[in-house]
Amino acid sequence: MFKTLKSKKLVKTLLFLVSSLIGIWLYVSFFMNLLPRFFGNMENIEKNILAVLIIVITTYILLLILLRIDNKKERYVLLGLYLLVLILGLLRLDPQHRYATGEIGLNPLGFISDISGDEASFYVMAINLLIFVPFYFLLGYANILKGFWSRLLIFELFILLIEYLQFQFNLGLFDISDIFLYNIGFLVGYVISLPILKFLK
Repeated sequence: MFKTLKSKKLVKTLLFLVSSLIGIWLYVSFFMNLLPRFFGNMENIEKNILAVLIIVITTYILLLILLRIDNKKERYVLLGLYLLVLILGLLRLDPQHRYATGEIGLNPLGFISDISGDEASFYVMAINLLIFVPFYFLLGYANILKGFWSRLLIFELFILLIEYLQFQFNLGLFDISDIFLYNIGFLVGYVISLPILKFLK
């Protein structure tokens, strides 16, 4: 697409500037109000700067992917940022999110009773479904392992570790219903990813 390395660097520089504007706009108009629901102490300036950087870099790499000028390093960065957001969001390390004792939820359909008449629980359920939709695509696009089953194994180990850490450090429940929702999100993402990965390759 770009005949010289110099022209490619120029395009990437311009894309980063555009991504910075888009990322700041997205943060101010959307994420600034959304993130405090999932991350504590968002009035902290360092957390806001980190959030803006993640949004800007993610936007930048997605634009590179659309233009087919991304490289392996940028794919790893995108995957790393995604995993970082998952860890920070699911573990919620701020003191106000600590529970008195860790608990175990054994009902895989427990989210149904949780969302009955509770709008906040409905949003949590929707987030639990959506956050793992990109997981398979990002593993596949970064060429991490090969095939569905090996990537599913990585996914299962990751979510079990997250749930265990939530329980072990009183950061939340070890909840089977969350694991169930995470798996639905992963499988939906797998189905969506297949044609996209085929097109990008």
